[in-house]
Amino acid sequence: MKRKLMWLTAIGAVMALAYAQSLTVRGAFGHGLAGAPDAERPNAQFHFSVKQVEFNNQSRLGGGFALEVREANRLVSIQMPNAQRLTVDIENKRAVFSGPAVAVQRTRTGVERARGVAVVRVGDNRNPRETGGNPDTIAVAFFTNPDSEEPAYAYRGVVRRGDIVVFEETRSR
Repeated sequence: MKRKLMWLTAIGAVMALAYAQSLTVRGAFGHGLAGAPDAERPNAQFHFSVKQVEFNNQSRLGGGFALEVREANRLVSIQMPNAQRLTVDIENKRAVFSGPAVAVQRTRTGVERARGVAVVRVGDNRNPRETGGNPDTIAVAFFTNPDSEEPAYAYRGVVRRGDIVVFEETRSR
């Protein structure tokens, strides 16, 4: 009887430790219209959701990104279905994520497709209901050669309509 009680106590202690683990979720999400800081109208549409969950010394990352930019003589779209890296600076409300992507450029002369890596940098500077302060920012660099320091395509803009949210939350179970 005493032996059973010791086993039950040991199993209970292990269960309590397993139950007391913490869960951390961090990432960024957003959607809307963006444009150059000095432009009157937006020229890009974006949407993304990327998050990383850490629990019990394991990490899972998922999410995707899409951008479509209308320029004078072309329409460029970048699709990243699965983010593979994520860095969150919660103090400054900044996030950087990257992963394999496809860029499509449409012009009057035809369509060009390229596979590569997209690196996205976002900044959560204000609540969408606020009008003062700096607007949220988005910057995208698309590389066809991973060793290159110069991107094949780059976009930088501020959010005109919509919102970007950078977050990190830790919970104990």
